[in-house]
Amino acid sequence: MSKHSTANDADEPDLIALLGSRLCHDLVSPIGAIGNGLELLEMTGVGGDEMALIRASVESAKARIRFFRLAFGSGAGDGIVPAREMREALDAMYAETRTKVLWQDEEDRPRSEMRLACLALNCVEVATPWGATVEVSRNKASWVVHVTAKRLRIDAPLWESLGNGELPADLKGSEVQFGILGRESRRQRRPVSVRADETHLSVII
Repeated sequence: MSKHSTANDADEPDLIALLGSRLCHDLVSPIGAIGNGLELLEMTGVGGDEMALIRASVESAKARIRFFRLAFGSGAGDGIVPAREMREALDAMYAETRTKVLWQDEEDRPRSEMRLACLALNCVEVATPWGATVEVSRNKASWVVHVTAKRLRIDAPLWESLGNGELPADLKGSEVQFGILGRESRRQRRPVSVRADETHLSVII
């Protein structure tokens, strides 16, 4: 490959990130409209367990879209994301699940930093189908994600790919975050360290 071709490739837009942004953008309006409709119904006195369930689902969907925008969307890497916003999004996302995420970092961080943490959490979801407690903290150099569960599902080739960049040939759509995190961590020169057993998983990035 010529130097000219390499330079052109480096200058090309990140189509994966742009696709993520487009999907999130297109989903925001209809989900927001559902939320507005629920508010109107609630103002008329309509309520009950069914309405509460729908409301919780809408709030979870809105939070997940915010999360996906950070993990997969395009945008300026130096934009600041408030810690409060991250914590609120994660609380809403996992409110109705068997997983509890404790966001222990109090600092507002650049979007590029939050993207690494979000991608790591998205990877953790693959290992925690039966629920877990996930603690996210930040030291001077790295994110530290620690997972405790009664049982974990660890797919070794997926987690190894974060270090060696060799994705499994049968990679599923639900696992694409491993490829994106591996690529992003190498781009930011932030190596990923993973330790896991049957009940604990630690990711440092």
